[in-house]
Amino acid sequence: MKKFLIFNFAFLIAFVNADAPVDAVAVAKQSNDSSLASQAESRPVSIAAYESESSVGSSGGIEEVVVTASKREQSLQDAPIAITALTESTIEDLNITSLTDVQSMAPNVHILRAPGNNTASTIAIRGNGTMNPAITWENAVAMYVDGVYIGKTQGSLFDLVDLERVELLRGPQGTLYGRNALAGAINFISRKPSGEGGRVKATIGNYGLRSGQFSYDAALGEKLFTKLTVMKKSRDGYTQNYASPYGIAQGVFGANPVVVDELDTIDMKASRLVFSYQGDAVNVDLAFDNSEQNNTPPYGHLTRLLPNWSDVFGVGEIPGVLPPGGRLWPLEMFVVDGRQERASIDSPVTEQSDIDGKSLTVSFDTSFGEVKAIYSDRELQWYDHNDYDGSPFPIFSTIRDTEYTSESFELQLVGSRDNLNYVIGYFDFTDEAYTDNPQFPFALDNPEGQQYSGDTDAEAFYAQIDYSLNDKTTITAGIRETDEKKDGFKTYSAFGVSASSTADFSNTSTTFIVSHQLTDNTNVYAKLAEGFKGGGFNAEEQVDFATFQLKDGFKAYAPETVESTEFGFKGVYLDNRLAVNFAYFMNEHTDMQVAYFTAAGAASSEVLNASAEIDGMELEIQAYLSDTSRLNINFGYLDIGGYTGNNVAGDGFSLQAFPYSPQDTVFLTYEKDFANFTLRLDHEHVSEHYAFPYNSKDPRYEHSYHAGRDVTNARLIMKPSENLDLVVWIKNLNDKDYTYTNIPFGPAFGNLNATYFAPPRTVGVDLRYKL
Repeated sequence: MKKFLIFNFAFLIAFVNADAPVDAVAVAKQSNDSSLASQAESRPVSIAAYESESSVGSSGGIEEVVVTASKREQSLQDAPIAITALTESTIEDLNITSLTDVQSMAPNVHILRAPGNNTASTIAIRGNGTMNPAITWENAVAMYVDGVYIGKTQGSLFDLVDLERVELLRGPQGTLYGRNALAGAINFISRKPSGEGGRVKATIGNYGLRSGQFSYDAALGEKLFTKLTVMKKSRDGYTQNYASPYGIAQGVFGANPVVVDELDTIDMKASRLVFSYQGDAVNVDLAFDNSEQNNTPPYGHLTRLLPNWSDVFGVGEIPGVLPPGGRLWPLEMFVVDGRQERASIDSPVTEQSDIDGKSLTVSFDTSFGEVKAIYSDRELQWYDHNDYDGSPFPIFSTIRDTEYTSESFELQLVGSRDNLNYVIGYFDFTDEAYTDNPQFPFALDNPEGQQYSGDTDAEAFYAQIDYSLNDKTTITAGIRETDEKKDGFKTYSAFGVSASSTADFSNTSTTFIVSHQLTDNTNVYAKLAEGFKGGGFNAEEQVDFATFQLKDGFKAYAPETVESTEFGFKGVYLDNRLAVNFAYFMNEHTDMQVAYFTAAGAASSEVLNASAEIDGMELEIQAYLSDTSRLNINFGYLDIGGYTGNNVAGDGFSLQAFPYSPQDTVFLTYEKDFANFTLRLDHEHVSEHYAFPYNSKDPRYEHSYHAGRDVTNARLIMKPSENLDLVVWIKNLNDKDYTYTNIPFGPAFGNLNATYFAPPRTVGVDLRYKL
């Protein structure tokens, strides 16, 4: 039915324009990147671009934004996809340096820290994401930094320096971005060296926040430039850690001493060195980056526990040792309600991340178009030790010690001929991942320690064309062929259980789009796109203690695919003072990869391949209320039914909740210019949602539920001189006490629930100076 709608839309547009001649010269000009600026007056521009006053033209209207989401420069308004772009001025004013900083900046986009971590992310777009941060899991949202694919969520929350633009693409990007972009893609684009000189940035805030960044951009010759950027940031913890307030005796059967003073601290440094040759026909960029973090994880509040939790494990009353009604560990004393400033946990919790990356990008012009080659090599060392029982008792903690390397190469040809634009490419990707995962339940030393690894070897060929029927109507068609090989290994050393396996997967993804300039101010499009997420092995598969074998035999789970139908509308009105973007989509998922946490340990899960349907809509509005005031409105809506399917053993299931998929998301921005400063207010509304895919009507798992939130941020943006900017900010102005994620261990683990609360109100000052 969806294909029928798309092709009928295409037929209608073609029929209406059958007699309109193709102006090849005009079309060629539209595809010429150098003509973008000259078309600004005649083209509508996109609301889906956040701009601060410093980027607004003298007319007070909305300026055009150029994006590279289609592998070539293109006016954002002309791009027939749902995309939000953050401009350099907005990035500077909001001090965006990390993935979590763009949370809620686009409708139906949900970005947050993974449970118990500061350097691992959870990303969901349009109701689909990867909830498990284990290093062997693939992402549903592809993340790119300067064209380089970042393969895993573990270690993905690193600080980025010198950003020029951020592009958030919603919906499957199966043709141009390929595997693991079936929910969308996020592009971070850095500012290229130009010889402009130095920049200094500094931040000071409460909770001991201190941050400094220095960048020097120098010309080494007429066409050769270099830029060095270094950054250092530290912050005290949001939670103080104290010894047990109840005077419980220390020892194996009591409370342990506290060894970490603060929780949710940050201590990081980052650097980036770039050499750039910018010739007439050849461009070469060589970049080196490093990010090191030595943090403590956020506090996992114990918010729920069965009254007889210890009886579940037979560690309750002990005759002659504990009286009737006594507890070996009185964990119920540490159940809390709401965000706490004090904690008492015993484990030496820490989170450390060390990333080294290098990339080489070479592009040159030919008679066929621009040829670009991108090579990258990245290494990640990642370690965390987490305590999940929220108490000073030795009940449950775990370690993940991870090593990860990836290498990628992409070759592109981007060109145009008369009324035809084309992109042809090849992509090759390999990675190797290993995690040592010892676990420490009930004062025992690593009885369930596990090690797992996974290797990937993937390659793809792709092509996409834009064919202009005339100066108003364009048809886009694309295809991508992907082949990947996965190797997996897992061992439970304590039980003498180990397994290894190999699997091959392949996929063909297509894209078909019809876009039409309905009027001088309005564009419409219809899009049919497919996406693909690689299959693999469940590295956290649990042991069947009846047979002492892996429960599902370490079988491969299937790749996930999606077919998406989207109708979009983009327009700018009232002399470039009002812009409106709208998209309606229908997604059909096949073999949706659902991580089902079984609570047989801190890292035990099943993988369920599900069928699901997700429909929704997105509305973005930008309005100039006057010459000195602006309003942005983002609204996202999801209509999600339940999903059904099988695990790898063929067992049927039916679940209802989609993780991190609120029905409604709203983001409002109001800016008002005064004589010496600009006031910016941001308000985020997120409706209720769940963190795990359990049946939402089952009271045993009701603590996977997260209530909605309404959070307001405020900024005063001042420019005392041409080279100096000063920003005073308050985040969580209303000091909203809300949860953002949790780990519900379920009835098999006494219903222990580790819940993570968002930071309290924070205030600070940013200073930027251009040397």
